[in-house]
Amino acid sequence: MAKTTGKRSVLWTVLSVIVVLLVVVAIIALVVRFTGDDKPPGGNFTVKVDDRTQENGSSIGLMNSGVDFTVENASDYEVKVYAYCTPENDFALTVGEEPYTWGDFDGRNMTAGFDFERTETGFTVTHYGLNDIVSRVQNGMTVTSDTFPAVDMFRMEIVAGEETAELYFYVNAEVVGITIDYDSIIF
Repeated sequence: MAKTTGKRSVLWTVLSVIVVLLVVVAIIALVVRFTGDDKPPGGNFTVKVDDRTQENGSSIGLMNSGVDFTVENASDYEVKVYAYCTPENDFALTVGEEPYTWGDFDGRNMTAGFDFERTETGFTVTHYGLNDIVSRVQNGMTVTSDTFPAVDMFRMEIVAGEETAELYFYVNAEVVGITIDYDSIIF
């Protein structure tokens, strides 16, 4: 009978230790759950344009100057823009006196051709048309471009921590030489 009592005592001790460990783990999990930040730094962030959430790899389409981007769940992020060329969007342009195609710029960092301004909720992107973007990247050289298709020609990367969101877009050529005849405008 003494052997049985000793085995029961050991069994109860092991079970008691297991129960105590489970309770401690449960308490720690509850503390972490209710006091921890649900959002890891830079993790699971989302990007919105005009209050529409953009999926990674999606197209914005035409990106006019002054577009506001909202970045949620990430306070520290970096934005870069790269030239993006496919057979559907390749076109001719002249930089200085040299002829190029858009394919010659494929993958090139074009971030310097855009102005970025941080806002409380994300950032605003300003640009002055394709020719100005390329000119700024090419140290102010004169850029002219033929007609180009209205398909994605830039890839924007928004990097927060280990995560990257890629968005594709195109811009218009710069608008120059338009005058408004104020006498002909009817209000």
